[in-house]
Amino acid sequence: MRINEIFYSLQGEGFFTGTPAVFIRFSGCNLKCPFCDTNHQHGQEMSEDEIAGEAAKYPAKHVVITGGEPSLQLTASLIDKLHECGKFVAIETNGTHNIPENIDWITLSPKDTFVNTNTAKVIIKHCNELKLVYNGMQPALYP
Repeated sequence: MRINEIFYSLQGEGFFTGTPAVFIRFSGCNLKCPFCDTNHQHGQEMSEDEIAGEAAKYPAKHVVITGGEPSLQLTASLIDKLHECGKFVAIETNGTHNIPENIDWITLSPKDTFVNTNTAKVIIKHCNELKLVYNGMQPALYP
């Protein structure tokens, strides 16, 4: 799996704002959003055991799987390994690919407003939280 970075911080947005968390940022995405904060040229190949071992070094019980688009690489077996370490596993996804069923919390952040809607079609049917990106545009006024 290609990992951009693994770090310990506080969740800065959404339902779990302020919760200490281990962030596992995957590299690579199927979209090209103009505001993306991930450098997809970086990253190192890591095994599931290496990823889980790195996450286990931190005291937080909360793990956020993010990216890029983590659903391109995420497996149920990695989530199982994180659960074995006593972690609660959340994902932040654009929803354009299926995700493993054993994830504890799904934050869906669709991006079809910003990119080609043929590549950004949301296919997942369930989420715990919906995160929308606001582009700063004024809504059109209708007569």
